[in-house]
Amino acid sequence: MSATGESVTRLIDSGSYPSWSPDGSRLAVSPGAFLTPTDVSSTALGLTIVDVKTAQAHAIAAPIRIIQPAWSPSGARIAFWTVKSNRGQRDIRTIAADGSDAATMGVAVTDDPAVDWNPIWSPDGKYLYFASTRGGTMSLWRVPIDERSGHVLGEPEPIYTPSTWSGYMSFSGDGSRLVFSALDYRSAVLRSPFDPVREAITGPPVQILKSNQPIRDHELSPDGKWLAFTTLGVQEDLFVASVDGTDYRRLTDDMYRDRGVSWSPDGSRIAFYSDRSGSYELWSIRSDGSALHPMTTNTGNPGFPVWSPRGDRLAFGYSSWHLIDPSKTSSPGPPGEPSPGVPEGKRFMPGSWSAGDRIAGIVSADNAITLDVAVYDLATHRVKLVPGDLARSPRWIFPAWLADARHLLVRRSEGIAIVDADSGAGRLLIPIGGLNVGHSLGVSRDNRWISYTETAAEGDIWLATFRNGAPTR
Repeated sequence: MSATGESVTRLIDSGSYPSWSPDGSRLAVSPGAFLTPTDVSSTALGLTIVDVKTAQAHAIAAPIRIIQPAWSPSGARIAFWTVKSNRGQRDIRTIAADGSDAATMGVAVTDDPAVDWNPIWSPDGKYLYFASTRGGTMSLWRVPIDERSGHVLGEPEPIYTPSTWSGYMSFSGDGSRLVFSALDYRSAVLRSPFDPVREAITGPPVQILKSNQPIRDHELSPDGKWLAFTTLGVQEDLFVASVDGTDYRRLTDDMYRDRGVSWSPDGSRIAFYSDRSGSYELWSIRSDGSALHPMTTNTGNPGFPVWSPRGDRLAFGYSSWHLIDPSKTSSPGPPGEPSPGVPEGKRFMPGSWSAGDRIAGIVSADNAITLDVAVYDLATHRVKLVPGDLARSPRWIFPAWLADARHLLVRRSEGIAIVDADSGAGRLLIPIGGLNVGHSLGVSRDNRWISYTETAAEGDIWLATFRNGAPTR
């Protein structure tokens, strides 16, 4: 549309983070979206180039996820960030704008454990700026680069900012000014009393803990006395805290990304997934931090682990899903292996296992952002979508069974709903604002408590002015 809002024209039906070509005739569009740099909602590959006048689009095929494309000032190359398929590593790369080196994934700009994202070119094409955790916080960096070839000409150097989380940059046309966002995320875990017979909240929420960083996943222990959770940020570690606030333990403290906590039914162990072996695999640990050991090999991207009620099986999956014996270290097969009962072109991620041997989870497609709650029946080996609007969301959604094996609690962006898994009938139980990420819903074994996270984000826009090639605030 025009800068004043007229002449709105649809170009393509889906895509994210469009970047103008230097002459304004085309857009580079990413097929994938993300909520935060460590949470990417799509595994779609490649890139789409759209002609702005004709709306004709053509795909640049690449065996890699291309996120936040940024066209170089000369039009020669497109920078982007990507996620390595079997690891949590986020890196910056560039490809030729004509796609000539896309098949080989272009040229690497970074290749290290830091979270690197949001690449933008300086208007003179001499530097590639990006956001990164390489300095210990999410800050801004730049690296000298040859715009034509994409080859890096030196080491990354920091751009100092007044925030521990900086990103979403944009340059003025003459390169003299840079704007960026400074964000601060904080989470609290609360629990609300619930009557499963009346299907009603019976009192005000009680705060279990408050964190000065975002909480990604959490789950109440089977006896209801403990809370396991993981953080989201520069470090993603695993913690355990008592629900009465008398004890707080850090179980991991390292560079690896630990996610998707799940208590074993007897409360003896916590399963989670982590990239600590070089790729994402399932691991387990005791609640005192001892006996850390791997549960799987060769899965690539296992997703949330889900215990069976008897503790004799474990369901997990993202690109494909599997059932394993949790007492043995398993190698269930490569990520592309067909999953039972999942329609072609779809993927099913388990989220909760009912007493009636039905597994609730999320169904999605690589080329769609919409997520649907679905149920896999272990007797029929079929996946069935839960009907109704409450079981579908254009953003993150997560289900948890109630003890009757019929009703689901569904965490949505606007709050927590109760939904009949067969009919789809339901209503909103708990309105919640803020950010909804990961496994942010829990329920006690007796169904008397519902736990959830509230994550608030505060932000500022900063303007940096460059003098003699260096930014000043």
